Amino acid sequence: MKTIAEQYAEFLIQLNYQQIPDEVIFSAKRHILDTIGVAIRGRTHENAVNSLKGLLEVNKNAQFIPVLGSKSKLSTEYAALSNGIAAHCLDFDDTHTDSIVHGSTIITPVVLALGEELNSSGEELLTAFIGAWEVATRIGLASRGTFHKRGFHTTSIAGIFGAVAAASKLLHLSENEITNALGLAGSQTSGINEYLSNSSSSKSMHAGWSAFSGILSTRFAKNGMTGPHSVFEGRDGIFKTYGIFDECDLSLATNSLFETWETTRISIKPYPCCHFAHAFIDCIGSLLEKGVQVEAISAIKCYVPEIEQALICEPFAEKLRPVTTYGAKFSLPFLLATKLLDKKINHNTFVLENLNRSDIKAISDLVSYESADATTTMFPKTFPGHLLVTLKDGKVITERLDINIGHPDNPISQDLLLEKFSDNCSGLISEQAIKKIINSVMLLPKSSIKEITDSTQTTV
Repeated sequence: MKTIAEQYAEFLIQLNYQQIPDEVIFSAKRHILDTIGVAIRGRTHENAVNSLKGLLEVNKNAQFIPVLGSKSKLSTEYAALSNGIAAHCLDFDDTHTDSIVHGSTIITPVVLALGEELNSSGEELLTAFIGAWEVATRIGLASRGTFHKRGFHTTSIAGIFGAVAAASKLLHLSENEITNALGLAGSQTSGINEYLSNSSSSKSMHAGWSAFSGILSTRFAKNGMTGPHSVFEGRDGIFKTYGIFDECDLSLATNSLFETWETTRISIKPYPCCHFAHAFIDCIGSLLEKGVQVEAISAIKCYVPEIEQALICEPFAEKLRPVTTYGAKFSLPFLLATKLLDKKINHNTFVLENLNRSDIKAISDLVSYESADATTTMFPKTFPGHLLVTLKDGKVITERLDINIGHPDNPISQDLLLEKFSDNCSGLISEQAIKKIINSVMLLPKSSIKEITDSTQTTV
């Protein structure tokens, strides 16, 4: 019987553009476009700025792949690393909700950088992108949330294998080489959630490092290095070392390949903050639409699934008073208070001045949480929101959103996607470049990778 890695290799060898349904192709283009826009805006974040400085120091003699949203160029692996960091540091990148994997922030940098180096066709780029998502999501699904339970970042654990899948497809590796590349990647898999302790830069590094290491593993395998074929299910494989093996379902790792296309099941974020908080923000929006005044509220109780609590609720004293703008993105009290007071959550929410606002602190103090009922919550199929709001007159209002906006079962429109892209790029690249990127991505596979990447370079 073939191992999971061998089954992935067989899938990638057999996958060709002509057999991929049109709706899967369209979904892939939406997510590539969204990721490029998020990366261009993310390039202004200190994590992206500082990491690029470091990469330019170590990679000063090989600069030919465009770094999104900058004037710089780097070698293939380092460009993918830099672009992965930029695409993830705003927490505005897409998520496959069921598997809790931010895949495009890893896969898009790989297919753009390596695809440009190899002069890959639009068909090859899209096929590699889709194949990568199909692999990465199934690893996350099979873990059943246990990577997160053990303190690991599911995106970087599953994502590196998506990066290998994409790179292997673009480099036309053999089935045995792909299996070895996946095995090699297992020894480079990393990413711990301890970044939450001080809202540090390491989380954004996870995505870039997965892209970098995925390409590297693939080049190693192409040139004869070997890796364990039992990298996933083995005695010391990924699911036993990073997950809780008894709670995993390894059948999901290879289930329905070529039948169910997980690339159509990816959520696009409407807000630049932790995805777990989005439906709670929209519950507050619903409250505002009903005319409830902030001054009338005496308490807000949130019902939060257990896995989500570690990211947006705990330690609660620290979440009540985030000390960095990045930490505010993972603070449920801060996000709900800001939505109530400012009526919106956008890039301008996360500025230092807001961390010290007395009105935000006062409303944050009204927020509490308890565990969601495990028998009724739709998590992890969706990232739901459920609030119980008590008014000063004693009235109690319940707000609930089971399917978060942007989820494939509650998707954002193409118009809103393009609006998000344009807003991300505005002021950083020209209006002409914005239009060219949109047209080039949505015209794939007829357009070239270079048409896309050249337009992402800023003159600012």
